[in-house]
Amino acid sequence: MECRDCEPQLIDYTCTQPDDPVHAEITRHLASCPDCALEYCRLRADLAGIVEAHAEAPHARVYHRLRRRVAAEVGERWWTRSRRLLLRPVPIYGAVLVSLVPLALWLTGLATSRQSPPPRARELAAPHAELLGDYDAIALPQPLRDVL
Repeated sequence: MECRDCEPQLIDYTCTQPDDPVHAEITRHLASCPDCALEYCRLRADLAGIVEAHAEAPHARVYHRLRRRVAAEVGERWWTRSRRLLLRPVPIYGAVLVSLVPLALWLTGLATSRQSPPPRARELAAPHAELLGDYDAIALPQPLRDVL
């Protein structure tokens, strides 16, 4: 096929099926002729521009409402989302953070125990302050020796 025979058929080439014998001849010619291939690319771009210029897009509100309806019809149910969330693999940093919770609780308890006792505890300990003030772990005071 020659260029003078191919150029008039390029519009038909874009619309015909690949099993057409003329379609196969034009395909072979476009593969071997860069001028006709360039003309074919220009024709395809022009046709795409015409289609795009005349295509009407729906209003944004219509698109939004349609999208919500489709999501409501096709969207996942709550139990499917919950199951997927529970089956999601936990990253390693999540496991490390969870393992640090007991340590944080222990440190919090340690920090609160070092604070001064509340006023009520001081009042209860006041009568026995003289016994506990002289306490030595090696030598027990006299009143406590009888107990042991």
